[in-house]
Amino acid sequence: MNETILNVLKAMDKEAPATIDMIEKVEKEWNVLLPNEYKQLLLFSNGVEGPIGDMGYLSIWPIDEIVELNQEYAVDEFLPGIKYFGSDGADIAYGFEFDEDEILIIEIPFDSVRKSDAKKYSESFFDFLIGKDRNE
Repeated sequence: MNETILNVLKAMDKEAPATIDMIEKVEKEWNVLLPNEYKQLLLFSNGVEGPIGDMGYLSIWPIDEIVELNQEYAVDEFLPGIKYFGSDGADIAYGFEFDEDEILIIEIPFDSVRKSDAKKYSESFFDFLIGKDRNE
């Protein structure tokens, strides 16, 4: 990972790295290819949590918990094409929106069941981490 991303993650709690097998298991179960930058983060730390830039707080869930958490929030039922990967530690979920040829990083209130409430955050996972492209 590049130096900018490592600096962003410096103050956050990190976990042991995920494995390729753990990531591929989720990709197979969801029938998607997760963004490469996201996979790089997971291979560095299987989830991170803590203060981050202007966003305030970020929790990126461990890959081995992500399927169950999406089931608990009934994401597939109410928001097809979206998969949550974390939160702001409060009432906002962050997710991937799988839309034909692109994957967008979105934010959406946890209590929403309407895809129209999802706001584009970024097209790049690393840009999301450093706070670029928010809601353009």
